[in-house]
Amino acid sequence: MMTIVTDQELAESARADQTGRCWWCGGIADSREHKHKRSALRRMQDGGGMYLGVDGQAPYRVRGPNSPAVKFKKILCRKCNNVRSQPFDAAYDEYWKYVQTNSPMLNRATVVDWTAVYGDQWAEKTRALGRYAIKNFGCWMAESGFRPPEAFVTFLNGGELADTRVVLARKESISLMERALRLDGTRARDAGMGVYGALGMVSRSRLQLTAWDQISYVSDICMHITWREDAGVGDVFWRLPFAPLEVMPASMSQKMLAVKIGARALIRRVQRSHR
Repeated sequence: MMTIVTDQELAESARADQTGRCWWCGGIADSREHKHKRSALRRMQDGGGMYLGVDGQAPYRVRGPNSPAVKFKKILCRKCNNVRSQPFDAAYDEYWKYVQTNSPMLNRATVVDWTAVYGDQWAEKTRALGRYAIKNFGCWMAESGFRPPEAFVTFLNGGELADTRVVLARKESISLMERALRLDGTRARDAGMGVYGALGMVSRSRLQLTAWDQISYVSDICMHITWREDAGVGDVFWRLPFAPLEVMPASMSQKMLAVKIGARALIRRVQRSHR
């Protein structure tokens, strides 16, 4: 008798609870890492409230940066989360502030100039930013029930990153929307941030994760990670003093919506000027 196994059942068979053990050092996991940087969440809350959205659900307001809704389970230890990764967190803070402050320019950009973000320390700090990204994506893997690959641990410990591509991209639909809203001066102080749903691949024979693809974003600037088992060396955004921005094209309906919003914004601006 043949048994048919669906992709969902295969994925569930490969999952295992990752809580209780730090996936970075292997010690006891006694710390809950923030899914998004706490300092960024705090600033967004100060700007008028913080809302969390999940695919298929209406956004809802969360209490603040310490809400359990914006934290991972206990999958890291305190030392790794609060001490070893401090340089990574600091590099991300600078990056996040740069993206928010320079949104009008980045809405049309084709590259990110790391010397404009980090100055003469761009080489050291972009690598630290890369380690922040790998730590964060690793936590998303662990939260989903998959052990992050050893390649992530090696990189966080100071080695080179293998089997992984980490690049920057610009989501055109958000760029267009930001520019349209700006015509009326209605852009929020800080645009949103988050992650898009991950895509994983599981080996049928070994019941192990063999690939992971996920995108995180701040406003319209995205970090796109693609990990593939035994893929070798991949592109990373920290090797050169500038990082190309791949474009994630907007659909025609998204472009038309941006045009409508921009037209309405211009009308409101004209009406205000005649009052």
